[in-house]
Amino acid sequence: MDNLIGSGQTVKAAKAALRKQIMAIEKEVNFLISSAEIASEGAQGINEVRANADDAKQLANTWGMSIDTSGNVSIDAAEVKRLEKAGKNILDIKYMVDTAQKRVNTALRRAQELVESLSQKISALDAGTYDNNVHYSATKKVRPSLPPDGASAQEVASWWNSLPEEDKQWMIREHPDVIGNLEGVDYASRNQANRIMLPRLKKQAEADLQKFSDDNGPYIEPALRSERDRLKNRVTALEQIEETLERENTENPPVPRYLMQLDASGPNILAAVSQNNPDDADHIGVIVPGMTTSVADSLGEYDGHATTLRKSAETAATNGKKVAMVEFFGYDAPPGPAEASFTIMANNGAPKLASFLNGIDAVREHGAGDAHITVASHSYGSTTAGIAATLVNDGVIDDLVQFGSPGSGVQDVSEFHVPEGHTYVSAAPYENDMVQGLGPNPWFGKNPDTMDGYKHLSGDVGPTKWGLLPIGVIPIPIPKPFAQHSGYFEEETQANRDIASVIGGNPNV
Repeated sequence: MDNLIGSGQTVKAAKAALRKQIMAIEKEVNFLISSAEIASEGAQGINEVRANADDAKQLANTWGMSIDTSGNVSIDAAEVKRLEKAGKNILDIKYMVDTAQKRVNTALRRAQELVESLSQKISALDAGTYDNNVHYSATKKVRPSLPPDGASAQEVASWWNSLPEEDKQWMIREHPDVIGNLEGVDYASRNQANRIMLPRLKKQAEADLQKFSDDNGPYIEPALRSERDRLKNRVTALEQIEETLERENTENPPVPRYLMQLDASGPNILAAVSQNNPDDADHIGVIVPGMTTSVADSLGEYDGHATTLRKSAETAATNGKKVAMVEFFGYDAPPGPAEASFTIMANNGAPKLASFLNGIDAVREHGAGDAHITVASHSYGSTTAGIAATLVNDGVIDDLVQFGSPGSGVQDVSEFHVPEGHTYVSAAPYENDMVQGLGPNPWFGKNPDTMDGYKHLSGDVGPTKWGLLPIGVIPIPIPKPFAQHSGYFEEETQANRDIASVIGGNPNV
């Protein structure tokens, strides 16, 4: 338009006419972008509602219950008698009815939320007030805005993939603290953002620790030591992340690391690191660690575990398919046995894991296509993962593996949003891993090693380890009760190979 030269009335009229046409086109393009966003949300929401409804129906049918047209779950007297003969008590039956009712309520609530959300957005679209966060313009550069708080991973993925690469890079530079942890954004981009944030956060953590030292001197009062330790822990955690990422430059052949998550919003640093890119991997394994693990104390160790599992999974995978192995430290695990005696931290961590997994699925749906996702969960992390598997969207988790588990997190495998026949357990001999089934059933769920519906992987983690019990003059050799609790990660053990075979999509069962 600016190439039109001259200043006469004809040129002015032509420019005005072109400007009007361009504005009309911009309006139409933004309308189409907005319509596509709403349609995408509707399609995903309908699929989710259908999956929730099918899930509730399947669970009710499995347990011999019925659902009326109002969504009420009931069980008749004959079925109660059958369940009692099968060993269920009245509390078990009440739990089953309540669980099925919760599933129905979830489906109904999600359907209502979807109707309300779509109605509001369609009304805004009709009124010309809908904000698509893209703001397309052919004549001037308008930077996109961040999606609203509470946007689903699917909504974020749709928005992110509508942006041109220039705008994505601008968002990464301007908002790395948001983009780095935004579920639905691809992991190459999140890795970029988080690597921008890492030195900033480390510098701030070091400054906070130094200020604490300057303010309090060398002799710390007992009441302040926990705060000093917390500040030290944050610095150590960020150093551990740096060291773990640096391994990609020292390995032969090199294996790239992706900083999928870097969350400094709470008292502890949370993070997730992947070996290889989850954006295009055929198989994605997500390791969920348990008690006493943290970024500061355990990330380097678990990067080694991830290496072992990844290599074995690559061997198990057919046709040279690519494996990405994720070390998920995105929740606060119990720091010791006292906290691990309760499921509070599992219940708090499970929604974070479920959200993380939903994010992977959304990225793949709007990117390279479906990936085979396995959750490989150890110890207290297996309980966290089990609860997360009841919260995650259907179709996200392809396989769930629990090993060294104090409890599955559920009373029945049908509670998992995992395909039937795709739950696995690995259990070392109990004399060397007495963590298994240790959690009280009402809170931790049943022991997966003795629970129906699981496929059993090898529990061979190596030879029995012995200790000495000092009785009398001659100590008596006894198995060490927890010596093999972490043996599942040991290289060249059958348990490790079996877990890796599930991750690689070729289960050894």
